[in-house]
Amino acid sequence: MNKNSKNYIKWWLEQERLRMNNGIPVEITLAGVKLSVIPQAFLPSPLQTHSTPLLIKNIKHHNFMGKKVLDIGTGSGVLAIYSALNDASLIIATDVDDHILYHAKNNAYLNKITDIHFMNSNLFESVEGKYDYIFANGPISPESWSEKSLSGHTISSYGETLLSQYRNYLTDEGVMFMTFAEFGPMKAFYKILQKYSVLYKEKREKKFGIWWSFHEIKK
Repeated sequence: MNKNSKNYIKWWLEQERLRMNNGIPVEITLAGVKLSVIPQAFLPSPLQTHSTPLLIKNIKHHNFMGKKVLDIGTGSGVLAIYSALNDASLIIATDVDDHILYHAKNNAYLNKITDIHFMNSNLFESVEGKYDYIFANGPISPESWSEKSLSGHTISSYGETLLSQYRNYLTDEGVMFMTFAEFGPMKAFYKILQKYSVLYKEKREKKFGIWWSFHEIKK
């Protein structure tokens, strides 16, 4: 890991420590979605991360009307709610933490959305059916997510499971969206993409002194 990545992770972990000690939800609005983000959930604020803002920036040209959407590891619920506000017909939002799911549902209500189905699932374990769009904006840094928080997965095994199984849940013309960054295990990530012959388009942007990448993945 280079110096910029180390500095960013150190700073990010300190912000998270302060947020956890504070214990007060952070109120933000992202892409028209109002959020109250509890300390246990990932904070998608552009002041602290570029993963979620980069993803949303790169999906705006996609038509969500009438689409079926799966949001894996929903966290605050921002991507599921974004889909609902853009007229998706069916939205499944998953997480491994019932407390986080409860507050994600509250965020949906905050945006006057009541038809998202929130469910506990470790990746695809409890998921059925096929979807037009899958959000898999998951963990990137081993320093930031423990195996306990990932229900026994490492960052690499999480990616391995995701990229070996996603085709089973995409429609023929479906697309999966995810992000990555240079402070993650980059070599392992691209090796997994190659291993499973993943078809993807990648866009990169630099923020906080480091590179972030958006991936649009097809079946």
